[in-house]
Formats: sequence, structure tokens, C-alpha cells
Amino acid sequence: MMRWLVPQEKGFAEMLAEQSGNALEAANELRKFLEDYSEIERGERKARAYAIKKIENKGDELAKNVFDSINRNSRAFIDKEHIQQIAVILDDVTDLINVVASRLVVLSIERIDDNMIKLADVVITIAAEVNAAVSALKKLKNMELHCSKIRELEKKADNIYQDALSDLFHFYKNSIDIIKNKEIYDFLEQAADKCKDLANLMESIAAKHA
Repeated sequence: MMRWLVPQEKGFAEMLAEQSGNALEAANELRKFLEDYSEIERGERKARAYAIKKIENKGDELAKNVFDSINRNSRAFIDKEHIQQIAVILDDVTDLINVVASRLVVLSIERIDDNMIKLADVVITIAAEVNAAVSALKKLKNMELHCSKIRELEKKADNIYQDALSDLFHFYKNSIDIIKNKEIYDFLEQAADKCKDLANLMESIAAKHA
């Protein structure tokens, strides 16, 4: 009877999937922010950045819940070390997305260029693939396919990043603008890199438990 009266703790797989879903939400909100950026005033920009910060704060709490649960529970569907590593990387992805939103406002970026939009689009797509992979982790279903897609998307992000730098140093004459824009490109590309790290980890886990 008590089992039905006391709320049951979420399983590790569900907790990680909640984290990856939160990262995807942050990516989607950042993409909308970039799309609207030029049309909204500074006050609204700060509000939109703060909304993404709240998603990042939720991500911190979700990661903490995973760590606390690891300490409380003796059993897990995969190695606890791997669960912790996944939680850390997912938290890093959300943090990087939040940093992009914050830097747009703090650095007073004047305009959003095509390369920022392209990178943000890849970040959304790769975050969605990560979410699908993490959600399938417990059953290890289609893990190789998910991870392969994530790596392909990370390569796409790398190519866009290189093009962005080339355009930046070719077309921009103001050194301050170059520094500001490069910082935005860097953080977007790092978010994609983290997703590739996660894919490598999950593929390793799948191979171990196959």
C-alpha cells in the first residue's frame, strides 16, 4: 500500500531524457531569439536571454537530481560513472546555449548574420538527435544510427564554423566586431562538439552492453 502512497523516484533513464529534452528546449529558444533579435529592443533581448537562463537553471537542477540519485541508489541500468558523464555533458550543452544568449546581450551584438543562424540550426538538429539517443539509451535501440547522425551534424557545424571565420576575417574591418562575433561562433560550435562527445560515450556504452 505504501508503494502507491509515496511518490516513486524517477529512474535514471527518465532523468537523463528529461535533461536532454531540456537542452533541446534551450536550443529551440535560442534559435527563436536569434531570428527575432534584430526586430526587438534591448529590454526584450534581455528578457529573452533571461528566459533561456531559466531553462539553464532547470538544467542545473536536473543534473543535480541525477548526481543525488546516484549517491542514493545502489543499482542502475548502466554504470553509474557513465550516467554521471552523460549528465555532465548534457548540462554542458545547455550551459553553452545559455552563454550564447547571454553574450548576445552583454556584448551588444549589432546584427545576427547568416552563419550564426546556420550554426543555431545545426545545434537544434543535433540536440534533437541527442534527445532521441538519450531517450533510447535504456533499450539501446538504434544507438549506432543516432550516434552516426550526431557525428555527421557535428562535422556540418565544423564546416559552417570554418566558413564563418573566413567570412568574418574577410568582410569585417572592425576588430571589436570580429572578436564579438567569433565568440558567438565559438560557443555554438562548442555546443555541437559536446554533442559529439556524448555520441562517442553512448556508442561506447552500447558496445559494452550489447
